[in-house]
Amino acid sequence: MILVDSSALIEFYRPAGSQAVRSAVAEAVEEDLVAVNGIIHVEVVAFAPTKASFLKLDSDFRVFHWLELQEPEFDCAAELGFLLRRKAITVPSTDLIIAASAIRANLILYHADSHYDLIAQHCGLKSRNLRPKPKETGPVTLDRPAKPSFSRIQ
Repeated sequence: MILVDSSALIEFYRPAGSQAVRSAVAEAVEEDLVAVNGIIHVEVVAFAPTKASFLKLDSDFRVFHWLELQEPEFDCAAELGFLLRRKAITVPSTDLIIAASAIRANLILYHADSHYDLIAQHCGLKSRNLRPKPKETGPVTLDRPAKPSFSRIQ
């Protein structure tokens, strides 16, 4: 199973979402590998733009594997937050809980949120950022006059 964060699911459901994210999530859905928890469910379903969207999302989420959040996940999240704060890193508590859920279930976390990259650098979170990396470009040069010319308004 793969825990799929709301950041990836929102891209998946968005018609103009990132193609890379949409493809990776679609593959996980087709293979019946998607797991979610209550926080992810609320982050996606509660913010549906219409009643029809809400009903569609709620129906879809009932097919995904469900990870219960219990006291050990919250304890793990608190410990992660404490560890990261000692390193001057602050991430939202919901991201800590989702990361803890993935760690405790020994699942990879699919996401499109750089907070999880930070968390993974400092603990045992297995994650995959689905957002495509920006292409490397050379230095930017601007065509402009050597000296700006200003005209006075009188």
